This record gives sequence, C-alpha cells and structure tokens, in this order.
Amino acid sequence: MKNSLVAKVLLELADYSDLEDEQPYRARAYRRAAQTIEATPGPIEELWKQKRLQDLPGVGENIEKKIDEILRTGKLSTLEKIKSRIPVDVPSLTKIEGIGPKTVKLLYSELKVKNIGDLEEAIKAGKLHDFRGLGVKSDELLLERVKAAKLQTNRILLAQAIPLSERIEKTLKEIPGISRYAFAGSFRRMKETIGDFDVLLETDTAREAIQFFTQNEDEIKEVLSAGDTKASVKLQNNNFQVDMRVVPKKSWGAALLYFTGSKAHNIELRTIAIKKGLRLNEYGLFKASDESALVAGKNEEEIYAALGMDYIEPELRENKGEIEAAILHRLPKLVNLEEIKGDLQMHTIYSDGQESIKAMAGKAVELGYEYIAVTDHVGSLKIANAMDEPRIGEQRKEINKLNDSFEKSGSEFHVFQGAEANIKADGSLDMPNSILKRVEIVLASIHSGFSDDSDKITGRLVSAMENENVDIIAHPTGRLIFERSGYSFDLRKVIETAKRTGTILEIDGHANRLDLNDENAREAIKGGVKLAVDTDSHEAAELNYMRLGVAEARRAWATKGDIINTMPRSEIEKFLEND
Repeated sequence: MKNSLVAKVLLELADYSDLEDEQPYRARAYRRAAQTIEATPGPIEELWKQKRLQDLPGVGENIEKKIDEILRTGKLSTLEKIKSRIPVDVPSLTKIEGIGPKTVKLLYSELKVKNIGDLEEAIKAGKLHDFRGLGVKSDELLLERVKAAKLQTNRILLAQAIPLSERIEKTLKEIPGISRYAFAGSFRRMKETIGDFDVLLETDTAREAIQFFTQNEDEIKEVLSAGDTKASVKLQNNNFQVDMRVVPKKSWGAALLYFTGSKAHNIELRTIAIKKGLRLNEYGLFKASDESALVAGKNEEEIYAALGMDYIEPELRENKGEIEAAILHRLPKLVNLEEIKGDLQMHTIYSDGQESIKAMAGKAVELGYEYIAVTDHVGSLKIANAMDEPRIGEQRKEINKLNDSFEKSGSEFHVFQGAEANIKADGSLDMPNSILKRVEIVLASIHSGFSDDSDKITGRLVSAMENENVDIIAHPTGRLIFERSGYSFDLRKVIETAKRTGTILEIDGHANRLDLNDENAREAIKGGVKLAVDTDSHEAAELNYMRLGVAEARRAWATKGDIINTMPRSEIEKFLEND
C-alpha cells in the first residue's frame, strides 16, 4: 500500500503551502486529506483504480489529481516547484517546538534561515533573542529545542502509529503459517509518541515468514536486515522502523513482557526475580540454580503470578508504583473505551469545525454513544470563528430540532448545547455570564498569552474555575505535542481549586494534544478531581480520537468512576444540573 507515501507528500505540500500561500484553507485541505489517507486501512491504490478517491472525506477534484500524480510518479510537481522557489527544509524546522510554517517563513525572509544548522548559528549569534513568533526569548531554551528536534528523528504521534500498525497488521495476516502476532514496545503501552514498532511472531516457518514480510515493497522502503528469525525494515512513512522477531511458543509471554517494556519496569521485575532465586529474560522465567528449569514463559499472566503479583496492564508499566500495587493486589480497574457514553468537546461549522451538528451526532450514534456536547467557540476568538449571541441562539434552535427528531424516532440519543469560552488575560471569560448560563455545559480554556509567568497563568485558570458557569477546563496545559510544551502554572493549586469548585479537568484526546498528559491527570485523580475524556473534534472522523484519550486516562490509572463521561445520559444530566 502507498497510503504512507501519499500522506507524507500531501503533508509536506501543506507545510510549504503555508509558506507561500496567503490562503490558509489550502494547507488545511491538504492536511485533512493526508490525515484521511493515513487513517484509511485499505490500499489507496484500490480506490484510485476504481476512480473513487473522491469518496474519501476531504478529497475533491484538485486533491484527487495530486494523488493520481503521486501514485503514478512517486512525487508531485507542484511540491517540487515550490521547493525550487523556497529552498527551505520545512519538515526539519517545523519539528522544533514553537516553530510552525509561518515562523519558518519569517525566519527565511528576515534571517535567511534555510535549515536547522542555519537556525542554530542564528541563535548562537544572538539574532533570535527578540525574534517575534517563537514565544520564548531565552537562547538557551531555543538551543534545547533545536537539540530535542534533532533527537526526534522519526518519532510519530500515537494517532499516526495506529493506522500505520493496522496496515502492517494486514500484511501480517497474509503471512502463511502464522499462529499469532503482537505489537510490543511503546506502542503497546500507548505512549503519546512512538519511535518504532516491535512486532513478535509465532510460526513454525520463521524464515519464510520473514521473507514474506520484507517483500512488501509498497510499505517497505529499505530492508536493514533479514535473518532466519529477525528482520528490521524502514517504512515509506518517514523512514519509520519495524523490528520483527519470531518467538517460540514456550517463550511467547516472556518475549512479549520483555519487548513491551518499559526498561525501568523490566529492571524492577528482574530484581524481584533474583530475590526469589529466579532469573527473568526474554526467553522465560527460570530457576537461577538450573538454567534449564523453566518456571513460566508461555504468557505474561503466569510470569507475574510466579513473581507474586497481579497482572499489570501494559499502559501502567513505567515503574511508577504499579509493581508495588500489583504485589499488594491494589491495582485499579482501568477505564475502558467501551465504558465511554459520550463526548463533551467538539466543534462544528458554527465555529471552526468542518461538519454540521447532524454529522457529528450521526457519527456519535454510530459509536454507540448516548449523548454529545457541541461546544463551539464563543466570544471574541476570531481565529476560531467564535459565535456571538445571535448565532448561539440559532444553534440552540437547530439542536432542539435535532433532539426532537431523535425523540420522535424513538432514539434516546441527545445533543447538549455547550460552549468553549476563552480565558482572557485577567482571568475573566470573553462571553458574559448572562449568556453562558443559557447553555448546558461551559468549557473554559486559554488560547493566548502562553508566555505569561506561572503566577499569572495560575491566576487565570483559578479565576475561570471560580466562575459558577464553568464546568470544564479544556486542554488545561495548552501543550501541542512536537509543537509547544504548554504554559507554566501551579498544577497543585489548580487541582486544589478544581476540587473546591467542583470543576472538571479535561483529557483532550485530540491527536497532538493529549492534555492533560498521563502524569498530570494522575495527580488530578489523586487530588480527588473528576476528569472528562473528550476528543476536541473538528470533523466527524475525529470522534475516533476517543481511543487516544482513553489510553491517556488508562496511563493515568483512571477508573470508570474518575471519568464523568462514563455516566449514562440520565446521570450526566443530573451532574450538569447540580454542578
């Protein structure tokens, strides 16, 4: 399949278009199409041959022609022409936190920065100390960000890794003689970013299986090594690496445990094994006195049991208290995706979303939800096409009409009208309380002033939570993975205020947010604060990001009771009324 190649070219075109085109909708359209293609489980070539590319969301006639050219030639003349006009290494520069295409354009036009090396020299020469658009003035911090970008290499978002894994899985299913397979590593632990895939296979025909996998030329760019039981390849997608190992049945559990990690978790397990007179490695758990005496190895459960502890879910394996809890039989029962009853943050064409309320509701019904909250931006946030009072009223009428249609059809599904209000510099909201109290759920969030000092940001968040109309603080730290680390604030004080005011803190499941992150969310849970896991969707397909948000919640040790949108509709209605 050439999905990865097409998506990569379109994403690169989007970045370069941002530099040259004053119409941002073009770049957004290319990115949306790339995301759709990346998430398409089947080969894009099949739709191309059937002339059905425009069946895909976000693919119109113009983008269809570009996909056609990429599939025929492996490249895109439009992109090559832009690159010839703008000799800038946009993909590398935009890996640096805080630098997007617009900043790249400024760096090139004002300082002739073409690549990371040029940028590093400019920083050391003091040319970027007061450069607008970077969000920081510290040369040391900028150099740290450059260093971090160099180390990123081929790491991708979890949201990108999932469809990529599904395409690899398609190949694995076609390999003759495979008994089973599994993805291990950070992907199995559902980390926010993934550096590579570790894939385990069980088969009696190892050499043939390795050969079959490495011959998938559509997905594989380069075969790094291929032996009788191991192989390493680079994929077309950003040179992403896949390491494959064939594992015997008796060692399956031990290998899965070992290659899932984390390293810190494995070291602690091996330490416990040694204290019990045992030896643990990727081949099994053995008696230390007799290397041939296998105690456990065929599955993970029996290994954990032999070490005197309960089974530990992969998301928790970070050596952050999970082993002690497993020994004491105090591990939480983690929340599951199936327990989510609704999504409490999404945007429609009423603000900066791409689809109608009806389309978002239809997708939610398809996912088995009982409700959604449509939380379009309100107030003065022009960049998000925020609603004013008359448009809020128009939206209310449409939601009422849609809910009436659900009721008449016998459906229990319900759409709540919500609003996302911006927290201003003084901590007030950019929409009067007299209007906010008319909607059923209010999210408050920070969208500007990220460089404010910690005390000021903390004050803004605290002030918003003390507003009686605010139900949820959305994406509380403001971070964007690979783009910005978020603002600085006193997390403990925010958690204490949330507990006191009954305000919900959000885990925003959108692909590049996952905010709160797992560590901060766990602190919130410890502080007695309830969480909402939402998707911040801007189109119907993004409602599937709930899987990412739930994974982050699981990594935070969250149970069903910690997440408010596991409540059925009847309970969430009462919860919102009393909040």
